[in-house]
Amino acid sequence: MSVEQRGELVIVDRRSSSRAFPRDPSYVEPSNGDPSTVGPDSPPTTYSAAEPVIVDGDAMSAAYPGPSLAPQTWAGFPSQWQPAWNNGGAGMGGALGGKVSTVFSCVDLNARALASMPVTITEDGRPVDPDEYGWIENPEPRLYAGWGEFMTQAVASLLTGGDLYVHATDWDYDTLLPTRFMVVDPSQVTCQFDAEGVREYWIGGAPVMPWELRHVRYMTIAGYPTGISPLQGAAGSIRSAAALEAYGAGLAEQGGVTWGVLTSDQRITRRQAALAQQQWIEAQQSRRGAPAVLGSGLELKTLTLSPRDMALLDLRVFDEQRIAAVLGVPPYLIGLEQPQGLTYANATSLFDFHHRGMLRPTGRKITEPLSSWLLPRRRKLHLNAGDYVQPPLTERTNSYKAMHEAGALTLDEWRALEGLPPLTPDQLAQTATAKTTAGSAVTQ
Repeated sequence: MSVEQRGELVIVDRRSSSRAFPRDPSYVEPSNGDPSTVGPDSPPTTYSAAEPVIVDGDAMSAAYPGPSLAPQTWAGFPSQWQPAWNNGGAGMGGALGGKVSTVFSCVDLNARALASMPVTITEDGRPVDPDEYGWIENPEPRLYAGWGEFMTQAVASLLTGGDLYVHATDWDYDTLLPTRFMVVDPSQVTCQFDAEGVREYWIGGAPVMPWELRHVRYMTIAGYPTGISPLQGAAGSIRSAAALEAYGAGLAEQGGVTWGVLTSDQRITRRQAALAQQQWIEAQQSRRGAPAVLGSGLELKTLTLSPRDMALLDLRVFDEQRIAAVLGVPPYLIGLEQPQGLTYANATSLFDFHHRGMLRPTGRKITEPLSSWLLPRRRKLHLNAGDYVQPPLTERTNSYKAMHEAGALTLDEWRALEGLPPLTPDQLAQTATAKTTAGSAVTQ
């Protein structure tokens, strides 16, 4: 400690030299090192081990991972609203849509509808005996219960990820055509262009020959080896719907909509607020119809917000309608309100719209590539819409009759359209006899 007087001002320095940085060189502790190892004239440092590795800057830059974008919570959202997901992945759990019920409802409806359609094979437009191909019943008995399960996986993969990969598991080595096949998880498949612009494939890191795999893409853009999912076009609506869905669930779990608030003209503490709230609850339970009594400057204000307004249902319905639109499903079929101006004459036209706008194009998008892979030339695979869009039996019968009388439809083709087998020779003979007898009766 030192004391210095400057006029009437007395300066006392109470700093300890042991705590402050020493200004006097005598306070500096001597170095434990050899003085000859430092200074401008000291020899360069030598190493007893190997020389350090020299790293190439360009190689390090190429190996260093680039920046990645991940969804973050926007400060303007309530704290309960978390980012739904990123745009990666292809499965129902990890891709867009795995956390929005409307996406699942639409994909499930499309998949079930296409999976329920009977499979037929034609050659130059004429039906072929399906017994020639056992995979019509079940493409891979070790994995699937039947064709419907395979078709459900195929549609779900195509709609949610934009890509469908079908891998052959067995072959007919006489015809070199697949006899067993399965849907591959798109997240396990790598697809890219080679130097000549031809697609190359790897499953789980192992290369796959092009003829072993059939790749179906929902939508393609020049320069991109993989397909684009319809959900990517509705990514904004999906994120908004997921946030609103989580917000609505949190609103219900945390007590629903508050109908009123107690306000005070005085500044109150948290404890006073809790006490006033508890007193109000107890008074409500015991007053038995008597008017409420408020004190300490308290005032009861009722809220006019309805549960619908609090849950932002109008915004949620709009987002879910947009999701249904990109997946080709009329909102009415999944329990949503129809947008204004969109009406249908009857239920038949509603299902017909769904079939023409989504089911038939998607079904052909799947069956046409499979036809060229599974069947010989001139044969094609079809999905028969069947009961989904067909008119009543009376209308079908009148149409068949008119086409038969015009020579455009044979009796066997008529029966095939109804899922009936061709007539046997004995049945044909009985039919001819019945017609002859009926004609004779009319003549007499």
